[in-house]
Parts: sequence; C-alpha cells; structure tokens
Amino acid sequence: MADSVRISGAGNVGGGEYKNISISGSGEVTSDVKCQSLKSAGSVHIAGSVECSGEFKIAGSGRVDGDIKCGSCHLAGSAKVKSIEANGELWFAGSVIADGNVSGEKVTIDGVANVNGLINGDEIRIAFDGDGVKANEIGGGTIKIAPKKEKKAYWFGKKKIKRSEIGTIEGDEIRLELVKADVVRGANVTIGDGCEIGKVEYSESLEISENAHVDHQVKI
Repeated sequence: MADSVRISGAGNVGGGEYKNISISGSGEVTSDVKCQSLKSAGSVHIAGSVECSGEFKIAGSGRVDGDIKCGSCHLAGSAKVKSIEANGELWFAGSVIADGNVSGEKVTIDGVANVNGLINGDEIRIAFDGDGVKANEIGGGTIKIAPKKEKKAYWFGKKKIKRSEIGTIEGDEIRLELVKADVVRGANVTIGDGCEIGKVEYSESLEISENAHVDHQVKI
C-alpha cells in the first residue's frame, strides 16, 4: 500500500492502493482506487470504483463513475454516483443522484435524492424538501419519510411542495408523510398527511390520515 496522498488546490492522482486520500480544492482520481479513507472538500471526480475500509466523505460536489464500497459514507452538497454499499452509516445532505442501489446500516437523507434502484438499510430516515426523494424501491426495518419540519406548512398553504415518489416501500415499521407510492408493505404502517398510495399490505396495524388517499388496503 502506498503512503497517504493529499491534493491542495488542483491536481490528480492515479488509481491504486493508498492509506488515506485527502482533497481540498479540485481533484481527480483517474481510475479505480483502494484506501482506508477518502475525504474531499471542494470538487472531486473519481473515474472508477472506490473501495474504502473507513470513511468516504465528499463536501461540495463530486462524481464517482464506478461503485463505492466503504465503511461509512457522508455526502454533503451535490453528488452523482453509480452505487453505494456502506457497512455503517450512509448520510446524504443536499442533492444526490445514484444510478443504482444505495445501502447502509443506517440511512439518513436530508434534502433531495434520485435513486434509480433500491434504498436499503436497517433504519431509514428521510427528511426531504424541493423535488423530494425518488426511488424505485425502499426496503428496511424502520422507515420514516416526511418533509422537513419547516416545509410542512407549505403543504396546507397556498404553496405546494412536491411529494416524494417511490415505487415500492417495504419494511417492519413504516411512517409516511407527503409520499406517493405504488405499494407499501409492512407490519405497522402509518400513512400520514398528503400521501397518495396505490396499495397497502399490512400484517399488524394500519393508520391512515383523513388527509391521505389509499386505493386499496389488505391485511396479510
């Protein structure tokens, strides 16, 4: 394994194995990379995949062309990635686009995200604004999806914020607000204000707000 590498200002580093990678300013990793940690503040482009045993962190803007496998992942700002598999925490703040699946033990999304695959985690907490969160599927143990607290008033006022749009949501404990979904499947399910759901399948309990709409509900 090579020594740690640091880019300050503007520069690039080739692929390979490193201890720690630190980027402050504008940097590029030119191919696949393995490291203990990778942290970027500013702008970064990784033209390949990342295997990071520890923390993978981007603050600012970033693009990763390949898959990310890491201990924990923190993305703050604007990021476009292929897929993320985190052994620990997966945290998004700002705007994130993922072409494939994203997963972590604990998944927190604060802002806007567009995931063209599955969001998976033991605990999933989504507080959205703007265009909301879009995903083909969300699966986990505990799932909570709602607009940020300061945005809730807009739903019942003159200004409307957009619903989060999910294909299928499946978990044990599910609480939703301002979500549009085709199918929601869980043990204990709460469908809150502003939701529009095609079908709910539940095994233990179901609560539906008078300000929500569910086409079909089935106890399984």
